[in-house]
Amino acid sequence: MMGNVRLRVCSCIVLIFITHLAIAATPKNDARSLYDKAVLLENELKKSSTLKSNPTNWKKAINAFRNVYYQYPSSGYCDNALFHVGSLYAQMGEQFHDTLYFHRAAGTFQFLIEQYSSSSLLDEAMLESIRILRNELKKDDDADAIEVKLRARNPKAAAVAVAKNTATLISPATLSSLRHYTGSDYTRIVIDFDKEVSFKRNRLGDPDRLYFDFDNAVTHKSLLEREVQVDDGFLKRIRIGQNTYRKARVVLDLKSIENYEVFSLYHPFRVVIDVQGKRSLPPPPVASVVPEPALEPPEMAKKNANGNYSLARQLGLKVKRIMVDPGHGGQDPGAMSGGLREKDITLDVAKRLKELLEQKYDFDVLLTRDGDRFVPLEERTAYANSHNADLFVSVHVNSSRNKKARGIETYYLNFATTPEAMEVAARENAIAEKNMAELQKLTTAIALNSKIEESRDFAGHVQNHLVSHLQKDYSIPSLGVKQAPFYVLIGAQMPSILAEISFLSHTRESLLLSDDSYRQSIAEGLAVGVNRYIETLAEHRLTQNRK
Repeated sequence: MMGNVRLRVCSCIVLIFITHLAIAATPKNDARSLYDKAVLLENELKKSSTLKSNPTNWKKAINAFRNVYYQYPSSGYCDNALFHVGSLYAQMGEQFHDTLYFHRAAGTFQFLIEQYSSSSLLDEAMLESIRILRNELKKDDDADAIEVKLRARNPKAAAVAVAKNTATLISPATLSSLRHYTGSDYTRIVIDFDKEVSFKRNRLGDPDRLYFDFDNAVTHKSLLEREVQVDDGFLKRIRIGQNTYRKARVVLDLKSIENYEVFSLYHPFRVVIDVQGKRSLPPPPVASVVPEPALEPPEMAKKNANGNYSLARQLGLKVKRIMVDPGHGGQDPGAMSGGLREKDITLDVAKRLKELLEQKYDFDVLLTRDGDRFVPLEERTAYANSHNADLFVSVHVNSSRNKKARGIETYYLNFATTPEAMEVAARENAIAEKNMAELQKLTTAIALNSKIEESRDFAGHVQNHLVSHLQKDYSIPSLGVKQAPFYVLIGAQMPSILAEISFLSHTRESLLLSDDSYRQSIAEGLAVGVNRYIETLAEHRLTQNRK
């Protein structure tokens, strides 16, 4: 009973303060200015262990937020300010182990619920009230009453309320770092967490921005209010902060984008955002006094394997730059057998392939790594995208629990259709089987039909020519072209394949992989396959445009 009285008293005190101190509404910018200053004060508090040890500093931040709704009670920042006050009181309760602060937090959230019933924070305020009342103040009846209101307002939120009540007692995830890779019309942003989180996204205008809210997550103090200047022509900057208690926020300030895609990766958990800018047209060619050669009609691209012309072929697209990706590296050795490690073999073959494609076929070739270093999966395709690569070839060595398994197989990104393909994907992705369903959803959302078509054709040419080249000197079976959901291929904006060049788990093939001449033959077969695929796009390759 006393708890109910204290809650009502707290609510009344807040209401009296507003009644006596409220003044006429002023421009939105004034309220925002006060709110922004309060956020800065709160962030300074959270960054400093010394400041957090003194309750007076917490109260200064609380009073700064209170000033927002004292002075501008009808502004759109009042509910946000109230939510910050409640959150700060809840954190004080945890920091100083004092139930008085939990009572004040509950009273503030209750006031927000009653006075700002149209707030977008209402559901979250109810959930926080339920959590505090049930877990901190042991007032189940009061918590149940709010849960009934929440169920009537939002059944879905109420359905997870019980889980939320206890989940928030678990330590929140930490937004530990943010990385970005930028090209001329593409940026990939990777947000790192120490555990899996759920998140929501939304896009707002005036100014144009895209934001992501991560539930039960806190931003590391070194990143609070950090701004990453990108200014790549379509993305201005990335802002990192703490929106509310246990909700981290990342904001992308936009200039002009065409679209964006979002997906998650695991071990460690991170959220990947691919932003596509509006492609700028190249400048017109400078007039030349060199005599023009005799005109010849250009040869059109050939049909692909299914007898159609993909979008790439309809547009007459050519290949200038190839990205070769040696699988694994650094602390990730890949498959191992005796003294052989997949990461070493793939790097050696990739370097040989690069040299052949450059010297024999006159292509511009880049490697995702040229030494023994770890490259995250999301960085590999980001590197290809940001460097405007036209093809992506990831080189890997196979392994199987079936020691008799042997041969060559080449993959492109799509749903896995066989248990063997799924096993290979699980090993290369190094993720638990329970995440495969989500991975397949990602391939549906990210891979375009035209890219799948071209990747399948690309894989077919590489598979056929690699096997036929090796069979001149070695008895190597072909396991064919397959499809599977490889993380390393997700997000690639060009035809992309993953070649499994032999089985390290097979005794004879493991012995062959240790031989330089075999590795050279693999590189030669890959190079022939890559070039043959490119020739199907246009029989004569316009090498003068490649320089």
